Amino acid sequence: MDGDELTDLPLVTVPTLYVWSTDDAALGRPAAEASGAFVTGGYRFVVLEGVNHRIPEAAPKELARLLIEHLATT
Repeated sequence: MDGDELTDLPLVTVPTLYVWSTDDAALGRPAAEASGAFVTGGYRFVVLEGVNHRIPEAAPKELARLLIEHLATT
């Protein structure tokens, strides 16, 4: 996909939880934070300090807690 194709995508309208980690080598914080601009539904951006890109393996309990909390409010 090029930049023009991305602008043609519809916005996300459902409640969205974005969990990003500070040691993520695949996606930098500016790009992660910019994702919120494409969400019109409820949006929550959570940062996990000192966790790598593989959040489910590196911080399973914290991720599960966040998911349960998110799903309980939607």
